[in-house]
Amino acid sequence: MKTPNANSSAVTTDLLAQLRAEVAAHFAGVPASQRDVLTAIPYLSFIRICQPTDLSRGMLEPSMCMVVQGRKKVLIGKTVNHYGSGSYVLSAIDLPVSGQIVEADEDAPYYGVRIDLDPKEIAAFIIELNIPAPPKRSTRVGAYVEESDAELQETFLRLIRLLKKPQDIPAMSRILKQEIMYRLISAQNGDVLYHTVLSHYQERGVNDAIQWIKQNYAEPMSIEKLAKQVRMSVSTLHHRFKATTVMSPLQYQKQTRLLEARRMLMAGGMEAATVAYKVGYESPSQFSREYRRLFGASPLQDVEYLRHHAVE
Repeated sequence: MKTPNANSSAVTTDLLAQLRAEVAAHFAGVPASQRDVLTAIPYLSFIRICQPTDLSRGMLEPSMCMVVQGRKKVLIGKTVNHYGSGSYVLSAIDLPVSGQIVEADEDAPYYGVRIDLDPKEIAAFIIELNIPAPPKRSTRVGAYVEESDAELQETFLRLIRLLKKPQDIPAMSRILKQEIMYRLISAQNGDVLYHTVLSHYQERGVNDAIQWIKQNYAEPMSIEKLAKQVRMSVSTLHHRFKATTVMSPLQYQKQTRLLEARRMLMAGGMEAATVAYKVGYESPSQFSREYRRLFGASPLQDVEYLRHHAVE
């Protein structure tokens, strides 16, 4: 772990200021209601939010998002993480989390830079370059908050400025993504990323179980059948699944169902009872109880609130 000093802090402050300016420029002329801007680099996008938000739940896909202005709070499992400019949240797996913007306004919006990650790509990168395993410091879930260093910030700056040279994107975006992957693996918490993606590559059981649940969330699930399908014992699947996601397979399925139900309700055109059946519930009343328990309001109240406040 590097020891911070005055010079490195000054460099980091300057790099973050440059990153803010670059990201802000991509939102010039973009309506304040539009939160995301996609780019010509398929895995790179920008986020802008102009006011604090309520705590909301969602599925965090494999990605990392660096804050370059503002502050955010994210709940991963039972751990509440507060972080701001220069820090990032990284997830190596699909994981239900809760998050909110806690510091942002029209004069100083929350700005984020997001990179989509592919666990298989990172695992292949590790194996191809024979990158040695960092010490496994502890057993933690496949998502965490980390503070970036000057090297990672400088790589992001070069990546964003690459957008000004479209002819260089096909070749250089791949090289810069590999550099970013290396920086993430080499960071203080990089052992989590390294061991999570490699274990999924070498021991596909938990990842296969996650993918099965995501694709078949509306179907009845037997833990015994799921364990057999992914070639693990029931106890091993339960233990490794919970170590990776902070929840059991059944809890993961329930949250996946309810998040999909919320998406359907926001899209409109279906009543809550119809949505309940579509996501796998046999009882609309049970669906309403569990929806309220997760989101803090009934389906109707929650969707009306979200539409009014434009949270989603």
